[in-house]
Amino acid sequence: MSADLRERLGPTLRTLAGIDTEAGLLDARRQLIGFLSELAAGLPTDLRTAFTAALALNDDVQHRYFEERMQWLARWLDRDVKTARRRADEAIRFAAESLNIGSDDDVDRYPYGDWYLARLRTVLRLDVAQPSAVEERTIVAARDDLAEVILSTSIPRPAGVDGGEQAAEVAVLYGGTLTKADWSTASYLTYTIRLGRSLRRRESTELGVCVTIPPGQPFNPRYSFQPLRRCDEFDLRIRFGESAGARRVWRISGLPRGMIDDFAAPEALIAPDAAGDIHMNFKHPQVGLAYGARWAG
Repeated sequence: MSADLRERLGPTLRTLAGIDTEAGLLDARRQLIGFLSELAAGLPTDLRTAFTAALALNDDVQHRYFEERMQWLARWLDRDVKTARRRADEAIRFAAESLNIGSDDDVDRYPYGDWYLARLRTVLRLDVAQPSAVEERTIVAARDDLAEVILSTSIPRPAGVDGGEQAAEVAVLYGGTLTKADWSTASYLTYTIRLGRSLRRRESTELGVCVTIPPGQPFNPRYSFQPLRRCDEFDLRIRFGESAGARRVWRISGLPRGMIDDFAAPEALIAPDAAGDIHMNFKHPQVGLAYGARWAG
């Protein structure tokens, strides 16, 4: 990736990817790849392949020149290079529309990929040896014959903590079957779920997934959701348990991702209840910004 990456990033992409203006080249590259990989995960398979090939996100397509990547895509599509270029342009345009960039807000047009979230409800348990997040989604199809969805989660290590790749166990609790799971980077997990039934446009289904990390594995003390497609509601509960009294917790209500790790605004402090729980609800979170909580202590 170009050495002048930081200078070439525009303000919109920098904000969406959560890249701090002071970030070094490696950090900026890592955050940009993670953001683009998450964006690609929401595309249909053919467009996802075209998108990742065009931007050299695919491990099999690390050619230096765009023309070489389009030749690879043409072979994959079994089409000519001109068709491959059109498909790449379509994929990039589709990805931009999923962020609602350059589109109107007419919900009937569904400019959010092939599905969107009517609701994401997360229960994060930190009072157990293996922290886990139960994520329950109400998924609405934006096209006919929606048979699978691609989800993702980031489990980064805290700043300054050395170590190898992160690990996590993904279990589908209801609504579908896990068919694939890949670590796109050392801390970014993408997984594919085949739904229990195919959906027609505007039909909805419920899907429950549990993500568990190994005991003792360090991770950033935060839980945030950064929608890259339409989401009508995000509901978050965190159970700290007996350690709640020693913690300071800040509510994150729509911040660029790069601001989260050191966010400590006094007015955003919230107190866990007597059971050591906090509860937050966000209506219509804005695409590209982060929502959730950060804690310390």
